[in-house]
Amino acid sequence: MQKTGLRMLKARSSESIFSIPMSETIFKKGQSLWIEASLKAVEEWADHLLQALGEVKVLVQPRPALVMMHARDSVEQEVFCVGEILVTECQIACRGQRFWGRVVGDQPLRALCLAIFAAAKSLEPEAISSLEYNFSQESHRIEEYKDREKRALGTTRVQFETMTPT
Repeated sequence: MQKTGLRMLKARSSESIFSIPMSETIFKKGQSLWIEASLKAVEEWADHLLQALGEVKVLVQPRPALVMMHARDSVEQEVFCVGEILVTECQIACRGQRFWGRVVGDQPLRALCLAIFAAAKSLEPEAISSLEYNFSQESHRIEEYKDREKRALGTTRVQFETMTPT
């Protein structure tokens, strides 16, 4: 049986591995949904986008890396280093352009899917538009999950403002 779509791309990912400067082609709004969505949904979306993109080559297969995380102090508004965090990153080429995907944690498949999303956002935006209904369904599922989680945590939350000193 012949492999198609994302499975074929994963199988070919070890063909060519070398370091190339990363592209800056990820759009934050769509990217956050791809990070929070279920892996099954992300795989289905990436398969759909691969059909629209055509030939995609993995330049740097998904691999772990450490990056320095910066944050801003809420009082003095000064930037400081929180520490290193584990990410998984990869790079693909499509139609002569390079795209990358990076995600927090050890998630090689999600990093590859993010790179595919970046390529589609730049080269085939209409393919992404055709997934809008799927995006809204998954976004709704995520919001319901967050609401349930918030309600569960709210029952155990301590209200320090109303506590009296002992």
